[in-house]
Amino acid sequence: MRFSLAALCVTAMLTLCACSSHASPSAFCSDVNSASVQFAALQSQATPPLIQGAAKAMAHLADEAPSQIRPAMKAEATAYKEWAKTGSNAPMTQNSFTAADAQLSTWLHLNCKGH
Repeated sequence: MRFSLAALCVTAMLTLCACSSHASPSAFCSDVNSASVQFAALQSQATPPLIQGAAKAMAHLADEAPSQIRPAMKAEATAYKEWAKTGSNAPMTQNSFTAADAQLSTWLHLNCKGH
């Protein structure tokens, strides 16, 4: 199972912070940086409670993300929700997830330098 670090970091972010709606890029980056390990186990030991926690965090993140990446967050949140519902990680291999993850990775690289 392959997930990008960006997807894991972003997923983790909302479980550890109470972000205001439409977080600024700087606040978003700081939160991602401080919470990057929360869901690291998804790569090796994806338990149902961990997957469900990630799905909840992604759903919240989709609502809170800066506008430039909100559609990508919604696409990832949908994939995590489906994974939590079915137990199959197949949504993470679909083109929509891959494209969203690439957009998110690029945004983080461009906007989170120095965080």
